Amino acid sequence: MTGLADCNNFFVSCERTLNSNLIGRPVVVLSNNDGCVVARSNEAKRLGIRMGQPAFEIKDLTRSGQVIALSGNHLLYREISLRVHDVFRRYVPQTIDYSIDEAFLDMTGIPVGELYGIGMAIYNACQSEIGIPVTIGFAPSKTLSKLVTERCKKQCEPIGVMETDDQRWSIMEGLPISELWGVGRRLTRRLYEAGIYTIADFARRDKSWVRSRLGINGEKSWLELHGYSCIELEHVERQLQDSISESRTFPIDIDDYDYLRARIAIYAADCAKKLRGMRGLCKEVGVMLRTNRFHTESGYQAPQGSLSLMTYTSDTNIIADAALAILDKIWMPDVMFKRAGVWLNDIIADVPSTPSLFEEYEVREHEHSRLMQAVDKINGVVGHNVLKLASQITKGHVGHNDGYSSSFGAPFNPTTPKF
Repeated sequence: MTGLADCNNFFVSCERTLNSNLIGRPVVVLSNNDGCVVARSNEAKRLGIRMGQPAFEIKDLTRSGQVIALSGNHLLYREISLRVHDVFRRYVPQTIDYSIDEAFLDMTGIPVGELYGIGMAIYNACQSEIGIPVTIGFAPSKTLSKLVTERCKKQCEPIGVMETDDQRWSIMEGLPISELWGVGRRLTRRLYEAGIYTIADFARRDKSWVRSRLGINGEKSWLELHGYSCIELEHVERQLQDSISESRTFPIDIDDYDYLRARIAIYAADCAKKLRGMRGLCKEVGVMLRTNRFHTESGYQAPQGSLSLMTYTSDTNIIADAALAILDKIWMPDVMFKRAGVWLNDIIADVPSTPSLFEEYEVREHEHSRLMQAVDKINGVVGHNVLKLASQITKGHVGHNDGYSSSFGAPFNPTTPKF
């Protein structure tokens, strides 16, 4: 048997761990640029707010206080995700972290009669220790476990176990084909044209029909619906991401260059730390600035830029240096900005690579790697961000709290960030 543990309305649930006043109220979390809804509480769903709905379409609800809209705090979500996945691993032999809020649970060797009790133990631990509600579905295959979890969510049940064929067909009859794992909008339309409207309709088709029209992946989904576990997910365990980003929305519109400069250095340092955490190197750094979409009198501005580095690196100094150079290029005087962020692209595993011909690469990288390891170790033992770049220090305080203290400091060289 396989389980799927899914955190309910994860981003909203994370925000509620910080502010209990949000419990029971309609809450939405917005995307990186505050452009659209990426998470909704059940109360917000009942108001008809859609996933992906543009923020400007619900501005009347947010301005009147009927709905609380929050900018995403992805550093918080990642920290809570790590704690939740640790709880999963505490109770089952093996897990596969499928996403930030989902994990497959390998229950091989555990009697079916024990699954409900194990699921409730996980549910209670996540709720009491972290404050995150989860739903867990157990079934003979990964696809079926996702269906059980979806049905449990609709019925407000924390745990579900698929034990019989009658349960399997009942669940498949009650779910539209669009909710089958791997079926998107385009494929849904194709299946509608073939007379397939529910997941049960798809499961009743002959396997050869499925293979001829949907290929090997369609056949695997069909087999999974019949209880044969054949979808391998080892690839989702890889720690290496295609890109890393860090951004924040400010409590007020900002035109203070020094403040923005410190924020960009902070976000660059966070991205570099994440990069080292997954043992990766990057070669492209990007920076973006955004004005307030709701202050339209001055027009919406969204300057951004990127820079390709000479070599792959995870060095905070190099990444922050590049980010600050980009900021200087895209900075617009007398423009009030509401949001800023940094991203890293072109990420590879930290393995030996071809050095640049124009610098003493091996000696320099070895020294910087040791420095970064020491900084990460000290910050991990002593406390978050105890050691930081000089460019991360804000000269003044603007009332923005994203986990870093604002400090006063002497002027520093803007081209050479140092610890």
